[in-house]
Amino acid sequence: MVPTAQVAPDDAPPPRKGFSRLFYAVTGGLFFLLTAVAVAPWAFSNTALSNEISGQIHRLTGLATHLRGHAVFVVLPEPHVSFEDVTLDDPSGAIQLKAGALKAYVRLWPLLTGRIEIASVTLDKPDMTIDLDRHPLIKESVIGRAAEASPGSPEAMEADEVRLGAVTFIDGCVHAHQSSSAMDVTIDAINATLDWHRPGVAAILTAGAKVGGEATTVALWIANPVGFLRGAQSLLSLKIDMVSLNLSVDGDIGDLPNWQFKGSLHAATPSLRALLERMGSPLSLPGPFSNFEASSVAAISPGKAVLSSLRLAFDGNELEGTLALQAKRKGTALSGTLATNRLSLQPFLAGLSPAVGRDGQWNRDTFDSGVLGSADLDLRLSAAHLIFSHFEIGDAAFSILRNSSRLELALAGAKAYHGEVKGRVTFEQRVNGVGLQAEGAISGADFAALSFEASGRPEFYGALTSTFNLESSGPSLSELMRGLEGQAQVDVRQGQLGGIDIESALHRIDKSPLTLLADIHRGRTAFDHAGFRLLFDKGVASIKEGKLENPAFRLNFGGSIDFGERGLDLHALAKPEAAAAASGTEGGAEFHFDIGGSWDNLVFSPDVHALIRRSDAAAPLFPQQDDVGKPISLPSSSP
Repeated sequence: MVPTAQVAPDDAPPPRKGFSRLFYAVTGGLFFLLTAVAVAPWAFSNTALSNEISGQIHRLTGLATHLRGHAVFVVLPEPHVSFEDVTLDDPSGAIQLKAGALKAYVRLWPLLTGRIEIASVTLDKPDMTIDLDRHPLIKESVIGRAAEASPGSPEAMEADEVRLGAVTFIDGCVHAHQSSSAMDVTIDAINATLDWHRPGVAAILTAGAKVGGEATTVALWIANPVGFLRGAQSLLSLKIDMVSLNLSVDGDIGDLPNWQFKGSLHAATPSLRALLERMGSPLSLPGPFSNFEASSVAAISPGKAVLSSLRLAFDGNELEGTLALQAKRKGTALSGTLATNRLSLQPFLAGLSPAVGRDGQWNRDTFDSGVLGSADLDLRLSAAHLIFSHFEIGDAAFSILRNSSRLELALAGAKAYHGEVKGRVTFEQRVNGVGLQAEGAISGADFAALSFEASGRPEFYGALTSTFNLESSGPSLSELMRGLEGQAQVDVRQGQLGGIDIESALHRIDKSPLTLLADIHRGRTAFDHAGFRLLFDKGVASIKEGKLENPAFRLNFGGSIDFGERGLDLHALAKPEAAAAASGTEGGAEFHFDIGGSWDNLVFSPDVHALIRRSDAAAPLFPQQDDVGKPISLPSSSP
């Protein structure tokens, strides 16, 4: 039997011995660290601390730092140096900052070797003034040298790796002003942190503040800030959240030769008008622009913005298209093309003064000198359905053109009530008020549907064709209407006139002339053609060539329409056609009537005296003439 060989294991240190060595090493390190931390405050003099901190801030930012208060070195819980009564400024005067206190937090490991290296700075109650008309002198700073270095050069690579840190504002205030643009902005209650570890990495800004007394939060991320300063593109994300505005921006920003942004933009505000008024840029378009929301692909550069793939929503309307905004010396210019399925003009008209006052007369208020606004407009819009007051038109293509003294509203074409409509209205600022020029045409429109929308009842039927060309000027709407000059033409084919039966009246006028007064309003008058011309002279339109025809009779009418006083004075005479009379109709019958009074209370007045004279029963009560100029006396009433 062969004995089994046994192999002795290698010698290993006892576990307790290895643990003891680790314990002593850690304990010794902690003791050394605590000792260094304890003696650190005594290792630097007050002057040395002040000089070192101010020197590092100047080296990193280019700002001269004046630390007037006594330096306090605090080790725990986090090493930092505190100063009171601090001023930082730029030699050019572009930036000046005053703070009640400054805390410079330092990195631990350099501190253990006897060096001060700032990791972050906190400013308590800083008050910062920025003059945007000046340019800060930061070329000699770390940030300045990094920005000036050529991309990809050894200098740029070295500058990109220099340590920066973080800056925190506590309850701060920033006041920015620019004389060239009359801009003056103050932001209060700022609690913000800018975290930027090195020039070559992303910078993150998170802030809360009060802008115009409104709580605001801001989150900004820039992927490559120093690349942007060198003229390269950098990804950017910006979010602003406040009660009056929610703004989100994501895209690329570059600086060649001026900064420019390309990316997506989304903005929402309860009232665009109120927001722009708070910013000192009042909206030059009518309408409240409430519940405003916009999303687009944006290309923005100084003084210019192009919004494509734009989706707009405001006042219950939704539009799509492209807009461009251009800053000019005197205001701004807005141009673009928009399309929508449905566009209501009611919100744009709601804020305007009423055309007619409670007294039933035109508004006499003098036009505001800035009624035409200050912005230049060149907008082209198309709407499948356009809502205007009580009217609706389809497939509308119209434009809005405006400069500082002239506004033009043009409807290139639209379908309305089974017909077509087009027109143009121009307003021009003049010494004596506003000048007006208007022209338009309606072709083949359903007169019944149009009159129903206008008055709530279809008083007229037929196919309406009309043209007009008018002009006027004056300081108020009342004066504009009183100064109307021009002409118009109205024609209606195959129609009916509601509220009066003229043909029946002509048939009955000799048989029972007095009874027709009771029921003349109960019928309609059919006609083949009706038309008239209007010649305007100082607000009064003379009715020319007025006629209404059907195979049985002809109606001729004339008179005037006073547009200044909103009154009508119309005189009409209806006669049977000669062919109808030859076939047995009472050819000698005539029916006279007038329509007059205020537009709001028109009165139909038939010639009652003529009807009474035609009555066999009433005729003896009126004088007759058997010779020209020789009246016949009324019969005696005595038996």
